[in-house]
Amino acid sequence: MIKLIVPVDFTDYSLNALKYALKMGEKLPSEITLIHCFPEIVEETDLGLPPGTPVADPHKLIKKKRDQEKQLLEKLKDNTEKNMTPEQKENIVINTRFEIGYAEDVLLQISEEIPPDVIVMGTKSKDETIKELLGSVTSDVVKKARVPVLTVPADSEIDLDKISNVLYVTDFSEIDYESLHKLIRLISPFRTIIYAIQFNTSKPDKWDREKLTEFRNYCADTYRNHTIKSDVLYGDDFLSELDAFIKEKDIDIIAMTRKKRNIISSLFHPSITRKILFHTNIPLLVFHA
Repeated sequence: MIKLIVPVDFTDYSLNALKYALKMGEKLPSEITLIHCFPEIVEETDLGLPPGTPVADPHKLIKKKRDQEKQLLEKLKDNTEKNMTPEQKENIVINTRFEIGYAEDVLLQISEEIPPDVIVMGTKSKDETIKELLGSVTSDVVKKARVPVLTVPADSEIDLDKISNVLYVTDFSEIDYESLHKLIRLISPFRTIIYAIQFNTSKPDKWDREKLTEFRNYCADTYRNHTIKSDVLYGDDFLSELDAFIKEKDIDIIAMTRKKRNIISSLFHPSITRKILFHTNIPLLVFHA
């Protein structure tokens, strides 16, 4: 059974992530847990009031707001189940959890208690402000979680009935073999081509070519029923090469393993994270070493 966690705050982008999770789960027995978090410290804006608004009985108002959001979560579950396709109804079980606390802390704690196969999170569109990046729950979870995290942009135009082309950014290290296995498990119901690509700033040396050959042989022997194309590409501008490849191959998902002290970890430098997480319409699946 595939286990997916989807945090929802009833925004368009979190609901878009839920739609994506439903498509991921419809072809395999799956459990989707919808999580909604209510803050421990409640401010006026959390209650829909202007800052500084005097409140006669704040505890009563907070309880009312909390109960309303609990009801919204259950209503979301009921509406989702009602509108699922027959295939989804057959394969998917939906649970809910209403938690008190900040979403980034709650998600990390729950993912330790009951490790999911993926946390599926919505992100705002690529035109949102820098504030969304710097204070983003999504970026915090991506950096700190020990389980895979799939970020789904609000205006992602991917066809949810298919996942055809996946770019797996790799350096062919040992941990990438493990992440590849997790990736294939998630996309195995779909007819997908995986492009396992190492992006270098210089021509591949002998060691790069040996690792590439070893990886190709491993994939040919281990994943005979899957199409995996691997290569080493090089250029002075990593992001330009990445963008060009995405457009050329019509990539549906970018996948990578977050590591330290290598070129992939540089993707999490703030300026580049902004590019990948918030200035692209392509979902990003992040594994962790």
